[in-house]
Amino acid sequence: MASTHRPSHIVVCDNGSVDGSLGFLKQWAAGNGIAYESFDSSAEALASPAHGANLMFIQNGENRGFAAGNNVGLRYVLERTRADYCWILNNDAVVSPEALESMLEIAQEDPSAGMVGCTLVNYDQPHVVQAIGGGYIVPVVCHDTQLGRGTTRRQAVSRRIELEHLIGACLLVRTQAIRDVGLMDESYFLYREETDWCIRMRRQGWRLFCSPDATVRHKQARSVGFKSPMHDYYAVRNILRLVQKFFPKSLPFAFGYFAMRSLLPKLVRLQLTRTLAVCAALRDFVAGVEGRSAAHSDATMHAHYLRELNGSRPVFAAQPPRVNQKRVAVLAAGLVLALAMLLGRVALTPSSLLAFAVVKPRRAIPVVKINAMPTKNLASQRSLPVDQGN
Repeated sequence: MASTHRPSHIVVCDNGSVDGSLGFLKQWAAGNGIAYESFDSSAEALASPAHGANLMFIQNGENRGFAAGNNVGLRYVLERTRADYCWILNNDAVVSPEALESMLEIAQEDPSAGMVGCTLVNYDQPHVVQAIGGGYIVPVVCHDTQLGRGTTRRQAVSRRIELEHLIGACLLVRTQAIRDVGLMDESYFLYREETDWCIRMRRQGWRLFCSPDATVRHKQARSVGFKSPMHDYYAVRNILRLVQKFFPKSLPFAFGYFAMRSLLPKLVRLQLTRTLAVCAALRDFVAGVEGRSAAHSDATMHAHYLRELNGSRPVFAAQPPRVNQKRVAVLAAGLVLALAMLLGRVALTPSSLLAFAVVKPRRAIPVVKINAMPTKNLASQRSLPVDQGN
């Protein structure tokens, strides 16, 4: 609302929030004299008669993941408006007033620009860069880098940059590119869906740019927790799905690479819960599991988010040198357990942890703006970290 270039319509997709966020937004709109329409489903929104409000709330009913949540808003834009661009913005992102205008300038300069990203900075440390738009993709393993990560804003570039992938926290997307390529793939649920979208865009001839001058403060991975078991599960499973879809010939190498890269550091650090999450990801990838894991219900994800919000995620302290023998034993047992789980011989249940009982450790143009609200409060985060498991 405070942007120098205000969107013609704003579509807020409530992805099954349980903290009263939607009611708060409606109250805020009414208090500021802003007309709005509210719909209980995507079908109701698409079937509704024309109206004069430029603020729409669409309830998804459950946490359907990043792609599915945003696709609801994108379908509405494509079918009910004449917008030239869609601005996808996470609910954990705070944009600078000139961000949209800066991204629009780049999109309008080049008709082949399908997407334009921005400079993402840490919410709590706005001088530290998370990524300048996105980065590049290592073809064999589909590893997507983050350009400028960890640098200061004074070190960041100020010119237009062409990239191979953009981070989905803030994206300006040309509607014609969406019609050519299609919507985001909903089978990922969390992580890598926008990388998939970017690869498809580029293969259809669309170019991806970043506007470094457009700045967004971003809270990273607050909904599932960066380097949490849930993050590990979707990051590992979905990077393998990405390789299988776009670089199938390199899948055997990628599977071994990510298995070792994700499992060994956690075993050495005795992070047993995260190790089991990676094992589950590898097993479910082999089994062809798509979308949200059956182990991650709305209630489970909400409880997990509250633990992350309260900072109660367990911290695995470094062990003194005298426990080296224990680590060797855990490493061997973990590899045996992982192999057994992948072969379907051991179920992923709490009882699987009994083997580690004796060595347990001591005690993250018209433009339409799309906001997808996952199961969390308005100040929370969902992000796309590239770290696969360190």
